[in-house]
Amino acid sequence: MDNSRYDQLRLAIDKHAIVSATDKFGTIVEANDTFCSISGYRRDELIGKNHRIVKSGIHPDSLYREMWATITSGNVWQGTVCNRKKNGSYYWVEATIVPILDEHGQPWRYISIRTDITELKQAHEQLEKELGRTQSLLEALGEGVLGVDHTGTCTFINPAALAMLGYDQEQVLGKDSQQLFRCTFDLKTQITEGECPVINTLKDGQSRKTEEIYLFRKDGTPLPVSLSVSPIGSRDADWGAVAVFHDLTSRKAMEAGLIAARDEAQSANRAKSRFLSNMTHELRTPLNAILGFGQLLEVDPALNPDQYDSVMEITNAGRHLLDLVNEVLDLAKIESGCPTLKITSVSLDELVNECLALTQPLAASRGICFMVPSDSGCVLKADRIRMKQALVNLLSNAVKYNSSNGQVRLEYELCGEQHIRIHVLDSGAGIAADRLPELFQPFQRLGQELGEVEGTGIGLAITKKLIEAMGGRVGVASTPGEGCDFWLELPLQSEKID
Repeated sequence: MDNSRYDQLRLAIDKHAIVSATDKFGTIVEANDTFCSISGYRRDELIGKNHRIVKSGIHPDSLYREMWATITSGNVWQGTVCNRKKNGSYYWVEATIVPILDEHGQPWRYISIRTDITELKQAHEQLEKELGRTQSLLEALGEGVLGVDHTGTCTFINPAALAMLGYDQEQVLGKDSQQLFRCTFDLKTQITEGECPVINTLKDGQSRKTEEIYLFRKDGTPLPVSLSVSPIGSRDADWGAVAVFHDLTSRKAMEAGLIAARDEAQSANRAKSRFLSNMTHELRTPLNAILGFGQLLEVDPALNPDQYDSVMEITNAGRHLLDLVNEVLDLAKIESGCPTLKITSVSLDELVNECLALTQPLAASRGICFMVPSDSGCVLKADRIRMKQALVNLLSNAVKYNSSNGQVRLEYELCGEQHIRIHVLDSGAGIAADRLPELFQPFQRLGQELGEVEGTGIGLAITKKLIEAMGGRVGVASTPGEGCDFWLELPLQSEKID
């Protein structure tokens, strides 16, 4: 090779690599620019020195003894070495040391060619740290984590998964995941390969989430889990998958307990309703007899005024008790699922007029006036009889608990395009905010039991249950001293409010 080509080759090597040469004693006799640049030493500071000038001190002495023994015997040495710059910082190299032999076959020069791998080494160390953190996280994670390669063979499993499934790690790694754990949706049949979320993800690379599936433990018992499967790697590299699963045993036990408690509560409620229904039927027979005889006594001309007042007390108390019995019976029927509602189209304006006609006599006796908006043109989707019962109850309450010569005002409010809210506002004493949650509870009259207004405390509870059964809502707002605003909200068939 002529000198020009030799110079070009040397230039190429010098630009790429860290090159130096030593005599047979290890003293540096040549150092290229790259060596000077990376080490921070000038060439004159390197020539005549041993490579110990860049020794980092982090390797054991055995490394250098093995290196020197190799090259002095005429063999090439290769390895990874950490060196130290003049400023004290470190750099890593991949080194190849080639002995140059004399005519007697003995080394007289050693050529060292090194490649800077500092950034690669740092990246590798960072990756190892990240992998260590990831490993720690997976081991501490309460979820089960299973990794498989493109064939479905287990490549990783964390301690939580091992504990859930009852295996040791050596019993899992390298085994076929589908054969090892199996899975099913209904505990009756094992799912086919085409239904397995892990296998399907390995086929198409799509993530999958299954809310409930069963894996089988080592002892053969099923383990209910929620399962998420995601691909890892790339299709070109035969991607694998990672499956993360959460034990649903506690949740399913809780659900079973809740279902049992619900069934027990429903059974108790039905038994209560049957008891109330039977009792009210039994009570109505003697009550009707008492009222019948009381009414006969009312028309007896032989009664003196005191006797007549006593008879009126008996009949009034009997009627109140009969009202209570009838409302308890009605409540019992509603709670037991009877009667069945008949949802039809109901004209709101016609219904309101009928309800006002029924409550007008009571309002007139107390000097209460009604204020009603103009015709709305609205058509409700409701059971006409039960809707009438609910609205009459609110209007009657607004009259009974109003102040004398007060007023009851009806207002309509559209709630979106599908519902209308009917407000019944009175000018009574109102209710304190902390007592409002007690309303709509059976037999709750908020202290009015000792007042002059008769009532059973069941009407609002019946109203709430009826309206909710028709797909509506009931509510109340009140300010003490300013009255109450009871409202019913129901679905519309069509609406038109001017």
